[in-house]
Amino acid sequence: MKLPSSEQKIFFEQAVSQYQRDLTADTTAQAYLASRGITPAIARQFRLGVATSPLVGHEAFRGRLCIPYLTPAGVVTFTFRCIKNHVCKDTALGVSREGKPIVCRKYRAPEGMERTLYNVPDLKKDTDVLYLCEGEIDTLTLSVCGFAAVGTPGVSQWKTHFTKALADYTAGGQVFCVADGDEAGYKMASFLAKEMGARTVRPPKGEDINSLYTKGGADGVRTWLAGAAS
Repeated sequence: MKLPSSEQKIFFEQAVSQYQRDLTADTTAQAYLASRGITPAIARQFRLGVATSPLVGHEAFRGRLCIPYLTPAGVVTFTFRCIKNHVCKDTALGVSREGKPIVCRKYRAPEGMERTLYNVPDLKKDTDVLYLCEGEIDTLTLSVCGFAAVGTPGVSQWKTHFTKALADYTAGGQVFCVADGDEAGYKMASFLAKEMGARTVRPPKGEDINSLYTKGGADGVRTWLAGAAS
């Protein structure tokens, strides 16, 4: 992975700090997080924010939730999630020069930003069981529930060094892939099973880790995982 330059690190920190401040006054973003069971304390822990006042170069992400990728060395990248009350893939924002509809993308990141594993601080947790999720919200939800969880960028963006970074778990522990029942989830589960021997656990139909958490709290997630992983 190419590490951010000193100048980039300064900008990343400025951006994340600004969007954290923006969140304190943005009731729409606060309501969205509350609907996902994410309290102000959890938002601060993961340094979530909202681009109410986007910095130069981030104008296209106005109003989106900012999810920074935190490491012991600081912020290394971030992504912006749409929090509008619509189905992104079914929402047209305009028409391209070629006459094709431009649909809303749920997740967007600045051009040239390299994606990496999300929530790598959890790799320091004292456990030999690791959960791999597709999606930052599910990842931080599992982490809040006390599990070691990291988020993957999807099969198409998996890097060889991701596998090496998780070698301790594949060699002497257990890796679980938390996959949804859609095509993307099946692809991820199949890939991780071959790549690192990950076992697949799937939330009940129509649910995901975060929805289980909002309905039953941390105990509900723990109870489900105890049964699904046994």
